[in-house]
Amino acid sequence: MNISLIIPAYNEEKGLPRVVKEYLEWVDEIIVVDDGSTDGTFEVGQKCVNEKVKLFRHEINLGKAAAIRTGVKHASWDIIIFADADCTYPARYVPDLIKSIENGADLVLGARLQSRDNIPTLNRLGNNIFSFLATYISCLRIRDSQTGLRALKRDMFDKLDVKAKGLEFETKMTVRAAKLGYKIVEIPIEYRERVGKSKLNPIKDGAKMLTALLSVAYYETSLLSKMVLLPSLIFIAIGLVTGLISIYEKVQFGVISHEYYPLFTAFLILVGIQLISLGLIVDFLTKKLDRIEERLVR
Repeated sequence: MNISLIIPAYNEEKGLPRVVKEYLEWVDEIIVVDDGSTDGTFEVGQKCVNEKVKLFRHEINLGKAAAIRTGVKHASWDIIIFADADCTYPARYVPDLIKSIENGADLVLGARLQSRDNIPTLNRLGNNIFSFLATYISCLRIRDSQTGLRALKRDMFDKLDVKAKGLEFETKMTVRAAKLGYKIVEIPIEYRERVGKSKLNPIKDGAKMLTALLSVAYYETSLLSKMVLLPSLIFIAIGLVTGLISIYEKVQFGVISHEYYPLFTAFLILVGIQLISLGLIVDFLTKKLDRIEERLVR
């Protein structure tokens, strides 16, 4: 299979040349997209250009997702791999990614399960939390929903492209693939220490990722499942109200006048969570059956 590698780059003048050099022998084409860098990224990118390396430039910073879309638009081959320009993802895993595509995977993720010490502690915590939420929402175990190393067929990108601008793009794409019932395979990879300064803002980007997850959970859930989810939200809301009343009474008066409220709160919230889980499972099974039918028709 012929492979196009897409490298979105924003202020990565130190890492970009090393990434291009490392991946040259593993892929058939490299497309670098300079996303409005203010350092020397474009200049070092120009030096990398040859018969296998193409360089495109955004005059202003449009975000990682826009850079990826520009790269896919200009890709020549049917297999697309995304990698970051910071030297964190080793090129030696390319054959494993492609083998999984050949074996029927719709989306292959390079799961950063080795050398995790190279991920800052706060980022590692956020990665674990969002991977857990992605697993819960999609009913499919996902160990690294945020990884920047991933592979898929070009026509699959159109099905999995999502409305996003920044680093939440990967998380949203991963969960959308799972919610739609596509086959996701994770390849454990080494994660190296990055070259250059990180652009990730744990608080700001974390909030965007959480919003992206909730957006996919709502918009990619079937109507049948939403009918199950609606009463669960009502139960949880009522449970929170009774719980807050109990806390207020305890703090203000030292006793809880409505003695059954704490039990009522626990019961309603647990029932609500169970209904949410049931709705997500129903949605997962429905989408899986859709994908099976789709493959049979082919």
